Amino acid sequence: MNFSSPSPSEQIPLQPEWLRRLEAWRGLLARCTLRPSRKNVHALRSQTLRLRVALQQRLQERGADSAAADAFRRWIKEGKKLRKALEPVRDADVYLARLSSLRSRLQGTQDGATQPNPRCLREMSKLEARLKRQRQRGIGELAVVIEARGKRINRISREIEATLQPRLPSKVHSTVPEALRIFTELTRDFPNLDAGNLHEYRKRLKQARYLVEISATTDSLAKRLAAAFRRIHNAAGEWHDWQALVLEAGRVLPGHGKQDGLLGVLEALAEKALHRALGQCRRSTARLLQNGGETRSLPPRKPVVSDPGLQFDDVSRKLRISG
Repeated sequence: MNFSSPSPSEQIPLQPEWLRRLEAWRGLLARCTLRPSRKNVHALRSQTLRLRVALQQRLQERGADSAAADAFRRWIKEGKKLRKALEPVRDADVYLARLSSLRSRLQGTQDGATQPNPRCLREMSKLEARLKRQRQRGIGELAVVIEARGKRINRISREIEATLQPRLPSKVHSTVPEALRIFTELTRDFPNLDAGNLHEYRKRLKQARYLVEISATTDSLAKRLAAAFRRIHNAAGEWHDWQALVLEAGRVLPGHGKQDGLLGVLEALAEKALHRALGQCRRSTARLLQNGGETRSLPPRKPVVSDPGLQFDDVSRKLRISG
């Protein structure tokens, strides 16, 4: 589809930083095509979502009645499919890294008094072998997707650049208000976090995190929010990885006893990671709501604030006072 230059009223501003991100994303796509290493796969998947969040934000701000907006929608659609193809490889990489770390810890207990559980190590080797095979299959499927769609999404990214470069904004608008709106909704929708809703909370918070990261270099409030959201996101992500590995181990090792096997070890690690994640959510939320030197204490067992009257303007005001 050929693009004509949009009129000034149709222009959807794109920050120069976003243009650099598009170029960086194309470089990641090329590297992942040639060498789908753990680092390249993770980086491409993460940067694809960051761009999707940024483009979705622009669509909400300026509507969907311009040529640029059409390119945004097409890129968002293709980016979603690319991330889905990257997911099996990324998951296998994460699980293998967790198991490698666990193996090192278990084998590091060999001090003459304690020995790693042989059964646990055997089951770990079996699970690792399965995950490596899954990763190879995932790489094959990813190659097919990139071959079929890579050129298309690459072309769309260049169309976005060509459409938007002639009219870059003279003033960069902060993404903090939209990020705070998302955060405020989360405090209402998830007054009590637990294993049943933490992953959904993390997925929605990820949008807020990626939004404020856009403005973090020019907005001190965005920088503080990005750091707080990143702490929550990373802690919840660590728990989810362990929990997902528990489920994977349960499928690969059916009927294996928990008492002295790998499954019990993984479940214990997932439980510890859950407690850490919930604690991090609670602490970070409390810090976000500090007003000057006075901290609003949260009720017990409520890692996120549940004040139904809280608005994002209130949060923004508190953050600017306490910053």
